[in-house]
Amino acid sequence: MDLEQLRALLREKLGNLTAIKAKAMAADATDDQVKALEDALNEIEGIEKKIDLAEKAEAAAAKAARPADAPAGEPEGGQRIEPRPEQKMGLDQKLSLTAAAIIKVGKGAPQKAVFDLLDQEGYGSLAKELRVKAPQGFVNTGETTEGGILVPTQLAGGIVPLLRARSTFLGANPTRVQLVNGAFKQGRGATGATASYVGEGGLKPVSTPTFDAIDMKAKKLAGIVPLTNEARKWTVGNIEGYVRGDLQNALSLTMDLAAYLGTGSGANPTGIFNKSGIQTVTGTFTNPKAPTLAELDAFATAMILKLTTANIYSSDTWRWVMSYRTLMYLASMRVGDNDGELAYPTLQGANPTWKGFPVIVTNQVPTNLGTGTDQTLIGLVDFQHVLFGEEEGIVMKVSDQATLDVGGGDLLHLWQQNMFAILAETEHDFGLRYAKAVVKATGIRWGAP
Repeated sequence: MDLEQLRALLREKLGNLTAIKAKAMAADATDDQVKALEDALNEIEGIEKKIDLAEKAEAAAAKAARPADAPAGEPEGGQRIEPRPEQKMGLDQKLSLTAAAIIKVGKGAPQKAVFDLLDQEGYGSLAKELRVKAPQGFVNTGETTEGGILVPTQLAGGIVPLLRARSTFLGANPTRVQLVNGAFKQGRGATGATASYVGEGGLKPVSTPTFDAIDMKAKKLAGIVPLTNEARKWTVGNIEGYVRGDLQNALSLTMDLAAYLGTGSGANPTGIFNKSGIQTVTGTFTNPKAPTLAELDAFATAMILKLTTANIYSSDTWRWVMSYRTLMYLASMRVGDNDGELAYPTLQGANPTWKGFPVIVTNQVPTNLGTGTDQTLIGLVDFQHVLFGEEEGIVMKVSDQATLDVGGGDLLHLWQQNMFAILAETEHDFGLRYAKAVVKATGIRWGAP
């Protein structure tokens, strides 16, 4: 019986244990029922011992093979020689692998246990890197009542690459700036100076430019991933994949909604489409739900000209931002009639473009805006003028004692339900270096039912 079969058998036995225990602990329990509980516990203990031995055998094989970062075998004298070239591993993967290893060794385990586990499971170069850099400090000490997870400071920057795979906002590569003590403030010109040619003895022009400021303050984004305690029996690689996927989904989608349409109320940041000073366009359509191609072309041209007349010249950093409903409507339009050629063939496929500029399509642009509750918006943004201010560091914690409010009044009791949860927190804000680099059109009803 292999390791996975043993784990499956253990899950089955643990699932049956509750009923056996209830019978054995009853006031009128028979000797046979008590004996059944004793036998079940002994059987579970025996399976756990076999799993422990099987895991040690796999760890020994992995250490010998070094599949992740080193060749099999040890050189004479016992000194390991790192392979060249070493495996390329991004900060995001290092971050999630480190978190997975800490989860697996359990709360309160020393740093050395994390390094040793990574080494045993084939991530020797990462373990070596962490050992060397660990004295430089950690983001949090882990001495909290919740049971902290230590994330080395040098991996703190991995949270942004971790989220970029799912965040359309980060995928557009806004300009990243560092928040110092949770803030970034810098003056900027709201309206520019003017100049003109003058004749001999003529008066030189006097302009009165106006100024405002880029003012960003750190806003905390937090996500919680619950897992059953059985997950600690997975390999580090399996835990890493699970944690990575859930964090990407939980954090990046929330970040996208805030980045585009955050209201700025309470603890929420202000999204780029709600920033003061951005440009707006109002489309003119005879039928708001079914615009003609001529009307759509005039509308798109108006949005492009809003940027160019503000001296923002077209570049590869321009992006359209729209909902899936809007994209599908435009992508399905045909010239002439339903049998004609596609009006916008470049909107087909995984990397759509419209009027020569890439399209960001996201569910985080809702289609129930406005008084009619069937409206959405379209944006055209030069992302080189969009700022993503981030606080250095990420805090990750683990708890098996907390009670989670999962919404709707439903509570998840971790200890009672044989679970633990991972909490990840990061702080950031969104800003605009030049407000006119964002153009927004609201009241879009194309494709609405």
